[in-house]
Amino acid sequence: MSSVLQNSLYETQGKKFAQLNEIARQFAAIYCGNSIIKDNVFAVIENYARKKEIPLEVFRYPIHDDELWAMTFLKRGTIFVCINSALALCKQFFAAAHELYHIYCYAEDADQSYIKNGSLLDSDTANEIGKTQEDLEANAFAGLLLMPDQLLKNQLFLFGIEKEKIDVDSILQLMDMFAMPYKAVVLRLYESQCITRCQADILLNVKTTDIEKRSELTGKARRWQLDGAGTESFGSLLEKIDYNTHHDYLTESRQKEDDSFISALKKELGMD
Repeated sequence: MSSVLQNSLYETQGKKFAQLNEIARQFAAIYCGNSIIKDNVFAVIENYARKKEIPLEVFRYPIHDDELWAMTFLKRGTIFVCINSALALCKQFFAAAHELYHIYCYAEDADQSYIKNGSLLDSDTANEIGKTQEDLEANAFAGLLLMPDQLLKNQLFLFGIEKEKIDVDSILQLMDMFAMPYKAVVLRLYESQCITRCQADILLNVKTTDIEKRSELTGKARRWQLDGAGTESFGSLLEKIDYNTHHDYLTESRQKEDDSFISALKKELGMD
């Protein structure tokens, strides 16, 4: 698990990480405000696209594949962001923040190739190794946006969490506060110099089963470990169908066809 540290942007490209930290701070000031984001990350994506006048649709639906976290692609001028709602909520939030960075690069003309060619976030990229430079940056950006240095240090102070005594329960408490995955929290603590490399290595080498047992026993971070059942979204698709139906813009046969399509799609995705 130490590869999380070895492959991080913070360790491999310190100067770039510092630049990205500043980008994340400026982005948060304009689009997020000074609060912990958690599940509001989807609203942040939509707000950013709105201000940049970028057509965007955010879909959340169960893909039933633990390896696939998210994908983003451009089609006919609209950016589509698809998040796997079968994953734990904290992973969905991290995936959304990761994809937001690709959208940011596209919107700011830094690099449009990812969106144009399609971005796919899998578990390896999110957990361990960014396969490309932009994926490395996107992982770092997601952590910095969801758990900024100042807010992290504020929470440590407010809840009396001593840096020298940070353990699994402390990580679970921070996961509860920031709705972040375990590894991402440990990495952010290390990046913000709240824990040493030795502490980070020890925490990252704790078995997943032991972490889950502590979460089950203490109740900490449990709400963010649940999947997204009930939070599925087809972007504006259902709204548009309802609008067209309400204003009698569609023939009766077309309405039935659209209803049949949505029903079949929900059944296929296990949403019925």
